[in-house]
Amino acid sequence: CGYVSRSQYTPDFTRPVLIARNHHNPSFLFEELEAAAAEEEDQHDGSSGGELSRTGAPLRFVRTEDAYPSGFEYSDLAAHPAVVIVPYTKSVMSFFELYRMNIPLFAPTVELLVRWERAHGIMNERIYWSRTPRTSRYLNTTHLSPNTRRNKKALLHWLSLCDFYHFPHITYFSSWAELLRKLRSADLAGTSSAMARANARMLDEIRTTWRQMFLRMFNGEPPGSRALPRDYDGAMRALYGAVPSRREPSCERLSQPELGVWT
Repeated sequence: CGYVSRSQYTPDFTRPVLIARNHHNPSFLFEELEAAAAEEEDQHDGSSGGELSRTGAPLRFVRTEDAYPSGFEYSDLAAHPAVVIVPYTKSVMSFFELYRMNIPLFAPTVELLVRWERAHGIMNERIYWSRTPRTSRYLNTTHLSPNTRRNKKALLHWLSLCDFYHFPHITYFSSWAELLRKLRSADLAGTSSAMARANARMLDEIRTTWRQMFLRMFNGEPPGSRALPRDYDGAMRALYGAVPSRREPSCERLSQPELGVWT
């Protein structure tokens, strides 16, 4: 997500906390959050110490879709004090974009996410086929089904593998009340700086990994030293001894994974 690197966290504390994009926008959860924020406003005494507490203003929230109905620039997102993630699936590109911009992120604990999933099916796009067949079992795998919405043990196992549980410096909350307390007390500038350092380490690791992969792929030859074939057919013959057919393959769909039929 290097394309977002020019838009770095520059918070405007007069803006509301942003709720990350969600394809399904579970309104009942957002209504719970708004009710908790209203109750917190009545009780807040300004002593929590974080940037959002020192403003003296009530905590406000807005969904990305409502804040930017016609689209947004990444710099728009980077101007919000923080972003709250209400997941709808395991992995989304917008999470990586937000993280690479060093925007402080707040996400539910895996235990809270499991409760939401069991009660409301909050991870709506986690399972694409209701009758997806079980994969073959191997010694190093679990017997817990990844496709359940009810089994608590299985959900704790599989949902803990979501991307947002494996990046450092994300703040987790077990209830809306805890989210509000943590937003009030958070050192947002410090969190963003820690994310920036983590991003720099990750970038270095990614570059090193790709360099090592290219060295293995090209037998240690430096970039630009290999003689490249002049044409496609010659390259295919050199590599595979034949040229693939230029006929378009059939697009007929024979497998029916939703019925457990594979061909």
